[in-house]
Order: sequence, then structure tokens, then C-alpha cells
Amino acid sequence: MLKVICSGGHFAGSTTSSLALFLEWPRPVLLAEADPGGGTILSGYLAGTPRDRGLAEWGVKIRRGVPAAEALPDQLYAIQEGKLILPGLAEPKQAEALQPLWPEIAGCLASLEEDVIVDLGQVGRPDTPEPLLVRADRVFVATRPTLVHLHATTSVIRDLKELRGHLPDPELIVVGDGQYQLKEIAETLGATVAAWLPYDKWSVPALAYGVGQVRPLSPLMRSARALAAALAEQGGEVTA
Repeated sequence: MLKVICSGGHFAGSTTSSLALFLEWPRPVLLAEADPGGGTILSGYLAGTPRDRGLAEWGVKIRRGVPAAEALPDQLYAIQEGKLILPGLAEPKQAEALQPLWPEIAGCLASLEEDVIVDLGQVGRPDTPEPLLVRADRVFVATRPTLVHLHATTSVIRDLKELRGHLPDPELIVVGDGQYQLKEIAETLGATVAAWLPYDKWSVPALAYGVGQVRPLSPLMRSARALAAALAEQGGEVTA
């Protein structure tokens, strides 16, 4: 099961959403940080963790001829039992070397026994890893209920529908508060709102910056838990 969470632009919250969903996932799960613009987990949620493995190092092994599935385990951090993280790139210039490798990376992640959540960051750039968007069984676009974010998300939804063809349409994860209601957002963008993840002053700083602790009973984590449970059931409807 491969789920991709991407951003409609303007720092919509794809990494925070991905981490919250990952931490509340009810089965063994791997979180892969695949944003070509660079990863933030090792400088945020896992601040202080040695930078000795991750996506860039995985790419080096693959380029040397090691099969992707064989090279992957050594690049993962186990943060809890059944929860693994593949940290992203240290800097954007590393993304160029990964361009020819994305099909193999996508195929490997899609074939793993454990569920996989991919944080793809902002899409629509020339270096967007499209193979991950095509191999995913579901794609979610994180956005915020503001005009700036929704305007940027409109073209992202359109382009993802075209890219995925007959595959399920991209869905929305609405993050935080703003001036638009969920029903209005869904009708305007022509996409289903899979969930609303509220901002909360406790868990967001911990997930985004490694400041404080994630609180399981905070509004964000309760909403992420409901979304994770529904998605893990594969077929259960998620009501925002």
C-alpha cells in the first residue's frame, strides 16, 4: 500500500501531515521523505539524529548496482517498533542524481510488505518524482483553506488527474484554519476532502521543528488517527 502526500504549494503542511499520519498508522509503516527540494525531518522532528543514511545514500547504492530492495534497509531509522523513516535529501542539488532512479525507487516502495507513506513536498516542479505519483494507490494534496493556497492547489489537482489517468483521483487534506469551508473547497477544486487536520499548539511544533513533544490526544493527532485508521482499512470512507 503506497500513499503519497504532496503539497499544493506555499508550505501547505505535507510533512507535518505525513508525520502525523505515520505516527498514528495502526500497522507496520515506512515514511519516505522524497521531496526533491530537500528533507526537513532530520532537522525537525528527529533533530539531533546522525545524518548517516537516507534517500541520497540509497540512491548512491542503487547507482552502484545494488538492487533497491537490498539497499533500502540500511538507510532507515527505526523510531518505534514497526515504524521506519527514510530521511530525505540534505540539499536540493542532490535531487539531480536521483532523476533516473525514481522509477526503480517507486517500484521498490510500492512492492514492500509494510505500508508506505511518501512525503513528496511541493509538486509541479521540473524535478517532481512523477513515478511515485503514478505508482501510488492514493494521492493526497495538502492545502490550507486560504485563497492563496487554494489558488495554487487548483492547477495541482488538474495536473495530477491528467498524470494519473484511470487511477483514482487525487484527494485533499485540508490543514489548519481559514476563511473557506470544506464543502466549498471540495466543490471549487473538484476533489474530495479526505480529512481536515486542525492546527494545534502542542503537536505541530514537535512535528515540524522538534520542539516539545507530540501529544496523542491533541486535536491534530486525534484527526490523524481517524484518517490513518480509515486508510489502513482500504475501502473505509473517511469523513472530514
